Amino acid sequence: MASAFFRSFRVSSTAPSRRSFVGLSFLVGVGVPVLAGCDVLSGMSKGGDVSAPSDSASAGSSSAASGSASASGGVGVGSTDWQELDAHIMGHNVAVRVSPVIRKDETTSIMALELTRAEDDASIDDVKANSYSDNGNKLGISHYLGAPSIFRPGAGADLVKLLDLEGGRVWSATDGGGGFLDTTPGEKVTSYLSFGKVDTDQVTVLVPMAGLTTVSVLEADAAKKADIDLSAASSGVDKFPGAATELAEPVAIERYTRALDDSTSTQVGGDDVTVTLASDVTFASDSADLASGAEAQLQTVSGQLVQYPDGGTLTIVGHTDDIQDDAYNQTLSEKRADAVKTRLEQLTSLDKWQTSVTGKGESEPKVEDTTDEARAANRRVEITLTPTGGTTDKGGSPTAAPTATPGNGSGGSLPAPQGPVAKGSEGITLTSKGSDTSGEVTITLDHVTRSGGYLLGAVTCTVKPGSTGAPLHPLLEDPQTILSNQRGEDGALSTFYASDGLTLIAGGERIFPADYLDAYAEQHLPLTELNVSDRLKTGTTTVCVIWPDPGGDTITLDHPDGKYALKGTAYRLTDIPVTNN
Repeated sequence: MASAFFRSFRVSSTAPSRRSFVGLSFLVGVGVPVLAGCDVLSGMSKGGDVSAPSDSASAGSSSAASGSASASGGVGVGSTDWQELDAHIMGHNVAVRVSPVIRKDETTSIMALELTRAEDDASIDDVKANSYSDNGNKLGISHYLGAPSIFRPGAGADLVKLLDLEGGRVWSATDGGGGFLDTTPGEKVTSYLSFGKVDTDQVTVLVPMAGLTTVSVLEADAAKKADIDLSAASSGVDKFPGAATELAEPVAIERYTRALDDSTSTQVGGDDVTVTLASDVTFASDSADLASGAEAQLQTVSGQLVQYPDGGTLTIVGHTDDIQDDAYNQTLSEKRADAVKTRLEQLTSLDKWQTSVTGKGESEPKVEDTTDEARAANRRVEITLTPTGGTTDKGGSPTAAPTATPGNGSGGSLPAPQGPVAKGSEGITLTSKGSDTSGEVTITLDHVTRSGGYLLGAVTCTVKPGSTGAPLHPLLEDPQTILSNQRGEDGALSTFYASDGLTLIAGGERIFPADYLDAYAEQHLPLTELNVSDRLKTGTTTVCVIWPDPGGDTITLDHPDGKYALKGTAYRLTDIPVTNN
């Protein structure tokens, strides 16, 4: 039930400061479940003849001819084929079959996920350092593919996502069936999932720790031909708590980047772009005079503005810390916002932008705390562009930041590495230590696949046999945040053990995994693994990641040091080729 606890222990985005939060070290102690590996990614999924499930509540046999599918296509529109993924879930081998999506009615879509643990799969005790000897060798698949909870609608594999990569949208499951999906070697389980109405002919299915594949979206009258029993599916889903109806609508896949010198951060959503300027770089102390570092920041914003020749709405808002009195801070914030507008007018025309300039003083802190770090984060100017027609290009992808260098995803010279460096295909080996365990982990990324304005990757983590228990999360999580997500949204406990520190560096930016605003969590969640805290004694785990595409034929993956990083967890993988679907 640890995963139930983890998912239900959600904190609102309006939570108080980190210092007022209860300590979380006990989460690991109670065995919070985590990562599983995806062995197959886009372009590597398989369709073909697979034996049918023996029970009527399971999905039927695939009628597909042998073939392949990828995230950008590979199954024809209207195909009833199921697709296969070979998953390594935290060192365990599980075969995954993914059904087409069926539009059951005008509001609900249904799909099935069939999972079979290999007969010769390693025992739980052989793989996990924190396993329970009386668990009957049952692999809790739902701990990795879902987050069942009595406090959260859904069960089974409810963390599966449906992606429209061309349109830049993601659907989350509103409900799921199958319970906790505990399996022994050779056992097969099925999880039915419900989504809102899916309005595309095909979707890319992201199965956490298993991979990505493309399936068709069919009408209800095609369910029988696709070997999906809608009655059994409805019964399976209805066994568990009611649906999270707030998740029914698709939401935009978004982009979040930080300048490598932390002077700016950029958030690109479906409707707007927000660039946050760090006042400590933009202005002299207690002054509205632009500092020398402001020029590069404002050139970045100017580059964003020229990408939208039709203009739109532009808002510039100044913020301060709480050191001076309210009146002083209010005036300073207004003057700083005015200074930014004046310089932007000199850099580019604002004639087609409806511009507003305001100051908020200390009234809207980004981080509610009085530490030096919190106050530095609160001293900022936020510039929001809401372009006419939204922020997507003609292909439906979020517009790239202007600093990305076309033709070279590495963006020219790179900053000095903070840890070992190797080519992605060769990998690097690091020692990862827990409180009383350790082990050697080799991390590789041999290629990424370009699809619809995104890069799809599978980062492989292999634990050397004989390890006493290597924790994976210190090597994968964002080392700059704690009790918040990669954007610094306070209270985002859902990403406490996420692999959101697997960033690309290009064009002077650190590019984080693509994310989306989750209506249930009320936070942005990354399109990567959310829970990677297990300590492994052996086995291979592959972490699936979707990044915004910076362009170019190769990319560089960088896991940096940070204020919350353990020593020896920084590394860089270079010369990673980009293949096109």
